[in-house]
Amino acid sequence: MSIDRYLRKNIKDSPAYDGVDPSDKLSDESGITSEEIIKLNANENPFGSELNLTKNLSQINIHEYPDPNQKRLRKALSDYTGAKFEKIVASSGSDELIDILIRLFLEPNDKLIDAQPTFGMYEFFAKIQGAEVVSVKRGKDFGLDLEGITKILDDKTKMIFIASPNNPTGNIVEKEELIYLLKQNIIVVVDETYFEFCGQSYMNLIDDFENLIIIRSFSKWAGLAGLRLGYAITNTEIIKRIIQIKQPYNINSAAEFVAIEAMKNKEKLYEKVKILMEQKDMIYSFLKKKNGIKVYKSNANFVLCDLGKLNANEIFDGLASKGIFVRKFSNQFIDNSLRISAGTPDQTRKLLQELDLLI
Repeated sequence: MSIDRYLRKNIKDSPAYDGVDPSDKLSDESGITSEEIIKLNANENPFGSELNLTKNLSQINIHEYPDPNQKRLRKALSDYTGAKFEKIVASSGSDELIDILIRLFLEPNDKLIDAQPTFGMYEFFAKIQGAEVVSVKRGKDFGLDLEGITKILDDKTKMIFIASPNNPTGNIVEKEELIYLLKQNIIVVVDETYFEFCGQSYMNLIDDFENLIIIRSFSKWAGLAGLRLGYAITNTEIIKRIIQIKQPYNINSAAEFVAIEAMKNKEKLYEKVKILMEQKDMIYSFLKKKNGIKVYKSNANFVLCDLGKLNANEIFDGLASKGIFVRKFSNQFIDNSLRISAGTPDQTRKLLQELDLLI
């Protein structure tokens, strides 16, 4: 018996998403102790464990299912964002929202516009759904190619995800670009995962455009990547539909508890966000001084740099040999680039020391 004959064709044809390895695995493979590993490849917040947000987890009734309607969490999110309760819903990381939204709006063979390079999960989930992914290369300094996008619009074009700031390039979508897309009668999802780092949001457009959806995450700014917590802000009809098809208990009790604690302690977390942005600026300034390297301005907690005549794989391997892990890409538009996440001041010092020897 061959299981393959029963699988959906688009599942068989879809490659697995290439996620980053945890510190323990990097330690095992490199022979460097986990304490010495400097993980700058996932845009994570290295201060997460210092914030002590989990100290009261014993208060959780772990034998009970969490609230499927997320009332306490959505109320806290409403207070935090300023959006109305009925316009917010939470998810198990923003990845779950991407999956839900694609299943909500895309039939097999519908089209998703993918503004490359960008976050790979948009393409990943669309292909699993059986949708057609139409890639449009971004323009100079990774701005949107609105002319290229307009050319491919047709009756099958239903949706576009716009990360702002964009991962992995760090640039923000301009308001005029976003409004143009919203007027094309397609679903526009603005991924504001890095909102707390840049402070710029398009949430204020929700009431003007029923086809606009904002998604955010606690993984980066709050250091909660391991607990998986994201949320959407949009009109009430779309929120109702998300709740209709989401798993009923999609937010585990620990994630809900800690996310609420994070919002109560937001000022303390914002101090860490400020430190990370300062470290990002140091990395940017260092790379800017290196001849032959193109480093892009970033509004998030990472920088992308094109190594020019240098070999990105060699630089990556050189850093990895010292226990410093950054992100490299197979994407054709950035295949000789590295994305470097901001870390602690001590991690930045070690990173720049090693980079100085390599480039």
